[in-house]
Amino acid sequence: MLKVRHKYILIISVIALLNYSCEDPIDVDLEEGRSQLVVDAFLNSDTTEQKIRLTRSAEFFLNAPAPIVTNADVKVIGPNGIQYSFNSDNQGNFVYRPSTNGQLDSIGFNYRLLLTYDGQVYTATSKLNPVPKVDSMTFAFEEAELGADEGYYTQFHSTDFPDRKDYYWIKAFRNLGPLFPNNPEFLNLSEDGSFGSEFTDGEPFIFPIRAAITDFDEPFIPGEVSSVELWSLNQDVYSFLQQMSIQANNDGLFSIPAANIRSNILDANGQSQEEVLGVFSVSSVSRNSIQILP
Repeated sequence: MLKVRHKYILIISVIALLNYSCEDPIDVDLEEGRSQLVVDAFLNSDTTEQKIRLTRSAEFFLNAPAPIVTNADVKVIGPNGIQYSFNSDNQGNFVYRPSTNGQLDSIGFNYRLLLTYDGQVYTATSKLNPVPKVDSMTFAFEEAELGADEGYYTQFHSTDFPDRKDYYWIKAFRNLGPLFPNNPEFLNLSEDGSFGSEFTDGEPFIFPIRAAITDFDEPFIPGEVSSVELWSLNQDVYSFLQQMSIQANNDGLFSIPAANIRSNILDANGQSQEEVLGVFSVSSVSRNSIQILP
């Protein structure tokens, strides 16, 4: 028995030594890589203030906000050559107020971004597509089940335009705040009111999409307000958001290396470039909301 006991003591000692060695810090020198301009330019046809945010990419392990850009010239070119100037607020935001030259609301027009920064000129275009009306919203109480807690769940009801290809971004809100703030894992995107089926053109939005405006881990309670916004998209922006969602959910055993998502922002000659990340989009928006009643 004494020999066996010594054997177990030896094994435990070896395991402890291995665990200790695994805790030793290892310093790895990584290349910082070049810092790139990042453009967050999701505009819409509303009368509200429009904003384009400019930052620079930073080191992966930097524990600080991304560096802001304040010294750029930002314009959007509209119908008849009208210029919408976006002015810096010195916080990384470039702001346009529709009371200046009007809204960006010409359906079917290709708005053009003209961005000058660090001696370089970049451009992008976005066609303002129409968006269907959110006809109504409903709610219902659901018992707890696998993957969903007990509470009130909401849906929106809208119908895709017939005889055309449309792309949408569905944004959900809880008491006027984003349901999943700044979380690309929960992007709710739609192609012709579904996930791209040829049989859903001109049909009502399908259940998985119209119901994805409730947090299954924390459903609504009486008194709260559920709101939804339906944004029209161009195909390139739809693809950009799709890829962003895929990369945000890219984890686990079979994850693939992350990569920059292709931007729709080009150089001054209209060619693809590698200096700017992000996307430019102009959308029509429809909205609706409902208060949860017991």
